Amino acid sequence: MIKSTYQIVNIFMDPKTVQKVKFVYLKNKESVELMRSYFDVDNLPTEFGGKATMKYDHEDFSRLMAQDDVKAAKFWDFDQKTGSATTGYAAGAAVAPEPVKPESIIAS
Repeated sequence: MIKSTYQIVNIFMDPKTVQKVKFVYLKNKESVELMRSYFDVDNLPTEFGGKATMKYDHEDFSRLMAQDDVKAAKFWDFDQKTGSATTGYAAGAAVAPEPVKPESIIAS
């Protein structure tokens, strides 16, 4: 699906950019070697032929993103301005709810 969509989109892209795009498939030895040539195998996720096993924890990720929002607001001085959209969110940053999977929307 993504590759077929890309084949349509790349018509509008610069030919030099099109040459740089590569699709990687775990079962394709050549594409796995391509990933290994660009990334350290120890940091590359196992899905792409590496050794890194990462676990996604939505609450931890959401908490880190909320902290980053607060830092960005301070950096851009939004935390001192009233009426800013960022002020309300950054000041009361909380864990975002777990995203709903599409199949659970259809089933309900």
